[in-house]
Amino acid sequence: AIASYGYLPVASRHSLPARIACLAATLVPAIALGSASGASTVATAVVAALTVLAVCEMTVARRLTPGALCATVGLALVAILAADELVALASGTTLSASIQASLDVYRQQVGELIVGAADQVEAVFAALGLLWPVAYVMTALGLCVSTLVGAFVASAHPSGSVARPPRLVDFDLPLWVVAVFVASIAGLALAISVDGPTSQVALAVSANVAMALRFAFAAQGLAVVAWSVRKKGLGSVASTLVGVVALYLEVQFVVLTIVGLVDVWANLRHLKRGAGTGVAEQAMQD
Repeated sequence: AIASYGYLPVASRHSLPARIACLAATLVPAIALGSASGASTVATAVVAALTVLAVCEMTVARRLTPGALCATVGLALVAILAADELVALASGTTLSASIQASLDVYRQQVGELIVGAADQVEAVFAALGLLWPVAYVMTALGLCVSTLVGAFVASAHPSGSVARPPRLVDFDLPLWVVAVFVASIAGLALAISVDGPTSQVALAVSANVAMALRFAFAAQGLAVVAWSVRKKGLGSVASTLVGVVALYLEVQFVVLTIVGLVDVWANLRHLKRGAGTGVAEQAMQD
């Protein structure tokens, strides 16, 4: 957030050399601080700096669309996963094997503490063993969200010379995200109906893709909530309470995800979509 708060005004008002200098001022301290914790931390710091660069530059170019944000999260995810995989390979193992070994240790410890709930413990750790990549998705998503927070704060400059990121209320996922989600559901159906190594791979990939896209649809659902709050003219306190309740319902009952899925098809906010949409509005659906 701090990095994007500093970089966005520079990207909005200054030339390429100034941007390069600002990026270097972001990268060098990140690498220096991360080097004390190991190669994995350095890689994450570099990915964070590059995420700031990508989001801010797309904001200035008015190319920061929901589809571009999803792609940025995906690229950051791949970069962080690849870095940790390389670190694991350098240690003579793989990332999956090292995580599974850690989960086995925790499962044994929890099983000793909780007597009589062996089946439940096994089920929980089996799910963790399948969905551990989602933790990396949350890391990449956190990088993008924190970057957006800093960008929004920076864009409130009184001079109005700083580019402003798109509003949450205008967030509208493109149909290719829905297509990927449908493909992941089809993969889950295949994994359930077929036995063998192929079904295990399909289950792992499809489950993680579906869980990752849940965050995208939850964001769309939150955009619907923000639109409703704005339409009703609620105050700051009431809006905050509505947001807290919406997030609670998402955690407990995936309500925001369902609302987001419905909005993609039903257009609950009556957004202009398709060929008749203006250039700026069309960009929000790319």
